[in-house]
Amino acid sequence: MVIGIIAFLTFIVPAFMNKKISYGILRLLVMHWLLFLTGVYTLLPTNIADAIFMPVWLVLCVAGALTAIYEFENNKGFAIPVAGLTTIRLLFSIFINGSSKM
Repeated sequence: MVIGIIAFLTFIVPAFMNKKISYGILRLLVMHWLLFLTGVYTLLPTNIADAIFMPVWLVLCVAGALTAIYEFENNKGFAIPVAGLTTIRLLFSIFINGSSKM
């Protein structure tokens, strides 16, 4: 249900407001960080949280990188924070994936 609400607020609402998809990706990046830092994934059963967390994390890394590359040509002030969040997210996901395999 939470993922459905996030998807609705990120993709459906901006479509009616004529916003760019880049803002949606930035919202997803920030929302995923907030969910992680507040511990929402600990409320889910372990197998469901494991199935959701890493794939969403890596898909958002790729989407953030593509958004940063696209926006760097158009709006560098928007692209630099998105690239920073994406880089931190990618390094953090590599660290989490490596430490969870130990």
